[in-house]
Order: sequence, then structure tokens, then C-alpha cells
Amino acid sequence: MTAQSKIHAAGISGLPDAEVGRLAIRAISVVLSEKGAKQPSMEQQLELLGDAFLSDRDETRHAILARMRQGGVPAEDIIDTVLPQIAQHAGRRWMADDISFADVTIVTARLQETVRALGRGLRDGPSPRREIEARPASERLVPAQAKVLLIIPRVEDHTLGTFVVADQMRRLGCTVDIAMDMPPRQVAEKVRKSRYHMIGITAAGRRTLATTRELVETIKASVTRVTPVVLGGSLVEGGGNLKTMTGVDHVVRDVPSALRACGLMKRNEDGAPGAPGESLQARVGPPGNAV
Repeated sequence: MTAQSKIHAAGISGLPDAEVGRLAIRAISVVLSEKGAKQPSMEQQLELLGDAFLSDRDETRHAILARMRQGGVPAEDIIDTVLPQIAQHAGRRWMADDISFADVTIVTARLQETVRALGRGLRDGPSPRREIEARPASERLVPAQAKVLLIIPRVEDHTLGTFVVADQMRRLGCTVDIAMDMPPRQVAEKVRKSRYHMIGITAAGRRTLATTRELVETIKASVTRVTPVVLGGSLVEGGGNLKTMTGVDHVVRDVPSALRACGLMKRNEDGAPGAPGESLQARVGPPGNAV
């Protein structure tokens, strides 16, 4: 498989793979674009970006991000397509013994930091909202007040996708908490104390399945209110009866599918968007307490 064919965000963007690839290639090409200059290959560009995120010089990656923004690349595209590609490329370099696992950890931490910084900028100021604009007129997200808990199991090494998903949900009006490296009982206690409309668990590999099942069983045994539990992550692409194996309520491939499965994205009968300020409770009732 070529590098270009791998340009996708592991299903987290909700956009077709071809569209994700186009956005990523355009965004990354902006970084090194020079009139008359030969454009480096996609792998070379990803490696250069990865080196920037590995460098101790913060100004290097900040300059790259600024160059992308000045070149007309929206922050949403950087979060949803470019940063996941840098993470995937770092993983390939680690598998090839080109960089160490410590290097991968450093890159991932800085990518997560970038997601948070760009996400704050989107929420604090006006910005196009691709997720809303790309939807048919008859389909809109239930506005605001939806509380989501995203869980990264303790054995899960792949964390960036969850931060990207959290940012996508926040852009759509959800309030999102992330539980990372927490034992099941501590997660259940967090669920008891909050009123979540959805709980999402990420799984990149099969070794996460047993931990996921323990999480689901502990939450459902500890909490009386019922909230849908959703499983996502790259493991979903491999198929299999993951619902039975883990006890989750839904297995999904992207953010829109997760929101629809949990009743947080509704179709209006008249094809009109939901009224501004319409509350979640008015549309789907009071929140439950387990996902």
C-alpha cells in the first residue's frame, strides 16, 4: 500500500477516504511549497513534519502550523487529517527501527498538545464548521449540552485519535471529558458523579478487548442510569462480533455514526435545522449515565 493510499484519519473524520486524502495532501504540500520547486514525495513531507514534532525547537512546528494556516488550510483540516497522518507515519518509522518508542511518545504528546491548542482557537473564535456544512439540510446535530465521556483504556497505546474525536465533538457542541489511564472502578465513579449522554471507548488492538469488557461490566454494574456505550478505533475496521466480545451497545467507525447511534444527531421532519438554542433535553430527554 502506498503512503498516499494510507492518507486517512482512521475513520474518525466522518469524511470519505478520498476527501480526507485530498485535504491531507493539500495541507502538507502547503508547508514546503515554493514556486518552481520540485515537490517532495508524500512520505518525505510526512517525515519532515514528524521531525519538526520530534525537535526540541518548539518554534519549528509552530512555524509549520502557521505556514499551513497562512496557506489557507483550515484548522479543522490540520486536526482531522494532517496530525493523524503524522502520528501514523511516526508509527511506521518506529516499526522500521528508524525512531525509538520514546520518540513516538514525544511526537504523540506534541500532536495532542497541538490538537488542544487548535481546538481552543476554533471554539474561542469564529470558524467554518465542516461537520455541519457537509450535512444534508435535513440533518443537524442536537445543539449543545450533550455530555460525552471518552475512555482510553489503560492498555491502549494509541491516544491521539481520541483527542481528535473529542475536538470534533466539541466543535459540534458537545461537552467532552477524557478518562485516560484510569482503572475501571475509578471510571465508574466518574460516571456516577456525572450525567453523560454517551460513553465512548477506543480500541486499536485486540489486546484492549478484555479491558474494554471489564470497563463496560464495571460501569453497568455500578451505575443505575443507562447510557449507551460505544466502541470505536482502528480495531473496528477488522470486523468481528465486537459487541458480544466487549458488551458495548454500539460499534462505530466515525463521530457522526456514534452521535446518531446514541440519539444525539436527529433528522428534522421538515428538513429544517434545529432552532438555535434548542436544548438537548427537549429533543432526546434527560441524560443517562453510562457509555
